[in-house]
Amino acid sequence: MALQLLTTAAEKLILRGSDANSMHRGGFTERWFAFSRQLAAQEQSYLSIAAFHTSGENTGSLAAYEERLDIRRRLAQVDPRNAQWQSDAACILNEIGDLYRKEDVTDRAIAAYEENVAIWRRLAEINPRESQYWRRVGVSLKKLGDVKWDAADNTGAFTAYEESLIYYRRLYASDPHNARWQFAVAEILERIAELKLAVADDEGALVAYEQVLAIDRALLAIDNQSTERQWNVSLGLDRIGDLRLALGDSLAATEAYEESLAIRRRLVELDRSNLQWSQCVSSSLQKIGDLKSAAGDYAGALAVFEETLANDNQRIKKQKTDAQLRGVVSPSPIE
Repeated sequence: MALQLLTTAAEKLILRGSDANSMHRGGFTERWFAFSRQLAAQEQSYLSIAAFHTSGENTGSLAAYEERLDIRRRLAQVDPRNAQWQSDAACILNEIGDLYRKEDVTDRAIAAYEENVAIWRRLAEINPRESQYWRRVGVSLKKLGDVKWDAADNTGAFTAYEESLIYYRRLYASDPHNARWQFAVAEILERIAELKLAVADDEGALVAYEQVLAIDRALLAIDNQSTERQWNVSLGLDRIGDLRLALGDSLAATEAYEESLAIRRRLVELDRSNLQWSQCVSSSLQKIGDLKSAAGDYAGALAVFEETLANDNQRIKKQKTDAQLRGVVSPSPIE
């Protein structure tokens, strides 16, 4: 009831303020600021209620968020130019969507996220120079795509990801040296590629993964000492090799696998204790050996398989040594 009274008061103040003569200090403005302070205090109490319930029962939390959302919707109706109220409503809708998704109420989560996206999209259209709105639309569409994917709505997920990609690419174009936007574009492209694979569109997946690889190469060029970025390029090459092979281009597949193998060998040289990298070296060697054998290059295949065996034996020896060392330093069990 208190929230409804505050909202009603806001509506009356704004309508009264539409008269230019009342828009003076000591009149509408001060009354409006006083109301805003009341609203902020009331909002803070509801935020506390929501935070309390989020730690346990979600029902009370949702009720608190719905109350806050109702205020923002009504205030936005009486003053559509107030971007802050619309932004607040979008943020509340995001929280509501998250809670519904946590409870596996997918249809309501999707409805909340869709309304959230609509608000951010509208603000981005009204304020095309405000990159913060582009980011908000991109993030919200990505989340909408994720929940639609969870609901097996591949078409809806793809549509959301495609639009999200537009906004992230716009952000990247506005700041090409910002690695954050490059990572964001790559992440969306990976989701699109996975969706393409889910519907057996290998060519579409390949196009998306090649774009991801181009981004990973660009990021590696900025910091070629980063083992994480080297690893990302290696993984990208491996995926492209698999798709090239599936599409019947064994030569291109071999080239991708060999480039990936070269990177993995360098990584192992940097850190021989990383058994994952060592295992992936063997994986790349196995794929290359299989392709050589299929092409009739039995001598080349034999050499590759021998290297694979040597690498595997070395890794197994390292694992045994590590296990023995752990046994030495581990405390004896209590009798």
